[in-house]
Amino acid sequence: MPLKLALVFHFNQSTNEQIRVADRTAYRGLFSVLRAHPGLKINLHLSGTLLRGLGWFSPETMDLLRAGLADGQFELLGSLYAQNVAYASDDQDNRLQLEVHRRVLKDVLGVEPRVFWNPERTWRDSLLPLIAGAGYEATLLEDRALRAAGVVTPMPVRLTGETGGLTAVCDDAGLRERLNWAVWYGRDGALWKYLDDAVEQAKSATHWLAYAEDAEAMGLWGWEAGYLPAAHWAALDTVLAELEKRALARELAIEHLSKARGRQEIKTVPDTAAGWMERALQNPEARYHEGGYTGYFDFAARSPKLNYFRKLYSVVRASFADTASPLATPLDAPPVEPAPIEDRFVALADEVYAAHQYEFGCVGVGGREYWAWENVRNTFLYLRLAQLAADPTPRRWIEDLNGDGNDEQIWCDGRQLVMLTGYGGRLLGWFDLKNRAVWVGNPLAIPRARYVDGASAHPKLRSDEPRWLPTSAAWDLKPFKAWREKEPAPARLAREVDLSGFPREPETYAVYRYPTEGAEALPAVNIQHAALNDWWSLDGEERPASTFIDYRFEDDEITYVNAIIPDLVIHKQIALIPHGIRVSYRAQNRTGRRRILGWRLAHELNPGYAEVLAHGRGALAPLEDSSGIAGVVNQVTKQAVQVTCSRAWTSTGWSEGLLALVIEGALSLEIPARGTLSWQVELKAH
Repeated sequence: MPLKLALVFHFNQSTNEQIRVADRTAYRGLFSVLRAHPGLKINLHLSGTLLRGLGWFSPETMDLLRAGLADGQFELLGSLYAQNVAYASDDQDNRLQLEVHRRVLKDVLGVEPRVFWNPERTWRDSLLPLIAGAGYEATLLEDRALRAAGVVTPMPVRLTGETGGLTAVCDDAGLRERLNWAVWYGRDGALWKYLDDAVEQAKSATHWLAYAEDAEAMGLWGWEAGYLPAAHWAALDTVLAELEKRALARELAIEHLSKARGRQEIKTVPDTAAGWMERALQNPEARYHEGGYTGYFDFAARSPKLNYFRKLYSVVRASFADTASPLATPLDAPPVEPAPIEDRFVALADEVYAAHQYEFGCVGVGGREYWAWENVRNTFLYLRLAQLAADPTPRRWIEDLNGDGNDEQIWCDGRQLVMLTGYGGRLLGWFDLKNRAVWVGNPLAIPRARYVDGASAHPKLRSDEPRWLPTSAAWDLKPFKAWREKEPAPARLAREVDLSGFPREPETYAVYRYPTEGAEALPAVNIQHAALNDWWSLDGEERPASTFIDYRFEDDEITYVNAIIPDLVIHKQIALIPHGIRVSYRAQNRTGRRRILGWRLAHELNPGYAEVLAHGRGALAPLEDSSGIAGVVNQVTKQAVQVTCSRAWTSTGWSEGLLALVIEGALSLEIPARGTLSWQVELKAH
């Protein structure tokens, strides 16, 4: 009987601009190679955090994914939305992560998976009822976990529990390392010998092996080491072609994991940590090394960063009381289905909370000032909006709505609510309480910046150094002959595998390096800048943003004062108008000479945020009129935000953010000696 083999690729990034690099160096090429072998059944897992950004940065890659799903080649696995390590996380949080990931998969791809991807391969039996209760029928367990449970042959087993069970398929570390080596260096002898031995041992249809690996291993890891991603895609193409031949010869059957059936019942599996995390903790040369721990379970129990954020998560979790959230219902009760309108803000709060546990519990990840954990505080905002939407009383007040340690100025007119900060008089949030709609606010996008407590100033974005990046997903190596060279052993990716069980390796490896010329700079994306961002220059000299630091509530407006620029005072007065916001500027020149004031106003806009999340980059487009770029329209819902100015813009423009478009207009203003200039801007929601 043929040996059953599952090929599993795991795609995961936080919702940030690194998705651009992962897609260019790994995802596009991997999907293209897989689609070139349509007869092979492929199992895929994409985290919820990645899906939110991949549809924005790479609609073409999403098209490849959807095509593979449509014709039955691809089957999706579900998991925890943000790939937190379930072993190290509170089970109430784990249940939310399960629920939110299923919501996102159905929302974006229309699928409801039956197989569970176990984040970071770490297991405890108490997870079984949670996973089975979320609708999953099968999962993967690393071979070391199954051996610890007494399973001596690679057959699917049935994990039994009081409230249901799961089929577990062997996630084979030896197969993973050998297939990776064949892709990275074209050295495939160890792979085929390993599979030949497994085929020989497979005396019946009960034997299953799974190759399960990060999609980033198919190009990104090599690119980080200086290799050409196309060389890895070409080698993977060769490996898949050989697997097809062996499947035709009935040595192998390449299957979807949902077809696996447990042949042996296992009542308990000892707590087991992923082999790679154990090695990372012990080996100072390993990626993600953290010293001072005897092993993963010691790390999970004593890590100061984990224990700090466990306390923070518990505080935020308590705020979900009396909501229709999985966090507000007992673990032994079914989750409450949220109403589509009334609990839209609660559903967004669920996802904000889940997203900011990205890879929590993993070694070498996170800590203080890590935005993808720290900004879980923004959950408070959307829970508070749910409360305010139930009774949208017109009023103005001061409150730290987003939990950042800095008070915001809040104004509600009975339908729309705006949240402003004294740091620049910026519009941090603009919401329609009646329809539970977001006009300004981007809580899921993670900027490349450190999180700073106690301020709502612009994030200080970081840009990477320019590096060469692939311009296509092609894997024909003929154009790259000049980039082929010999690399002496040990190979650069040798630390990722245990070569002791391999045939003798050569003294040199034939590799393709990517070129040093043609480096491409990927500038930092404007994320979390919100709206009403003022950028100033005076007589040609740039001035810092976020400098309106004094404010006062007046009869019909909130006034922000910028008195930092020498001899120039700028008042920024904000008022609510029907379906919009009016901003009045007054610049006073206190000198006896003429001054040239340069001003640029930028907005991060995403009308109809829920549909932007579901539809990706295609949901938003810039609005144009006779003045130039005049706003942003949601092409799915037809909602729009329009920006007008009382003076003719000197220039306008737009750029892509992440889950939002950034539009701007600029003016060059001549202020006479001892003179004053005034102008107005309006933002209107339609």
